[in-house]
Amino acid sequence: MTPARQAALERLFVRIGEVATLPATAQRVLQLTEDENADAEQLREAIGGDPVLVARILRRLNSSYYALSYKVADLRTAINLLGLREIRNLTLTVFLSRLYEGETNHARYKRENLWGHSVGVAVAARLVARVCGRSGCEEAYIAGLLHDLGLILLDQTLHRHFCKVLDALDEQTPTFAVENRILTFDHAMLGGFVARKWNFPESVADAITYHHQPWCYQGPHADLVHVVAVANYLCARLGLTALGVSNVPPPPDEVYRQLGLDQVTLAIIWQELDVALEKAVALAHG
Repeated sequence: MTPARQAALERLFVRIGEVATLPATAQRVLQLTEDENADAEQLREAIGGDPVLVARILRRLNSSYYALSYKVADLRTAINLLGLREIRNLTLTVFLSRLYEGETNHARYKRENLWGHSVGVAVAARLVARVCGRSGCEEAYIAGLLHDLGLILLDQTLHRHFCKVLDALDEQTPTFAVENRILTFDHAMLGGFVARKWNFPESVADAITYHHQPWCYQGPHADLVHVVAVANYLCARLGLTALGVSNVPPPPDEVYRQLGLDQVTLAIIWQELDVALEKAVALAHG
C-alpha cells in the first residue's frame, strides 16, 4: 500500500470513528477496570449516573445467561457478585448493543444476526481461552464481542459500499478478500483502528485486526488473536454467521497447536459450545 493510500485510509477511519464514538461512561469503565488501584465503589459511581444503563445491566444479569438463584436488584450487589471485570464486560455489551439497534436487512444479512454473532463469538472465545488454560478469559470475551466492530461501522457509515460487499459474497471467498477487492481495506483493519481510538487494550485491538488472518500476526498477543480466530470459526461452523454466508476458512493447524488444542480439548469445547451459545441469546437480547 502506498503512503498516500495509507494516509487516505487513516483519514477515513478517523472520520468513521468520530461518527460512532464510545460514550464517556464506557470510556470511564474501561479506564477503571484497567487501573489496579480502582475499587468497586468508583465503578458503581461511574455506571450509576446512567439509569437506563443500570436497568439494562440488571435485566441481562437476571437473564438465563447468568442463571442466578435469586434476582439482583441493585448495582452494588451486582458488582460484589460478579467482580469488576465481568461488570465491565456486561456494561460494554449493553453499550455496544446500541450500535446494532435499528433494522437493516440486505441479501442474507440482518443487523440483529450480526449482533448475535458478535455475542456468540465473545462467549465462545471465553470458553476456548478457559479450556486451553490461557489467562485473560475476560479479555477474550471483549475481543470476541468487538471482533466484527468494523462490519457494523461499515453498515452505518458506508452503507452503499457495504451493500456492494454483501452482494459479492459467496461461500468460497472469505469476506476480508471481497472487502479488499471492493473497498481496498477490510472490516478487521477498520475495527482494529477504531478500537485503538476508543482506548481498548492493545491486545484486544490486535485480536480484532488479525482475527481473519492470525498467521500474519507477529506481536506479543498471539494467544488472544488465536483464541478469537478459533472462536469465530467455530461459531460460523455452527451456522452463527456474521453476514449470513458461511465463508470463514478454518485457522491453520499451527493456530490450534500454539493454543494446545488437540482432539480432546476440541471435543470439550464442542460439547459445551451449544449450551453456551443458547445462553448467549439471552445476553444478546436481554
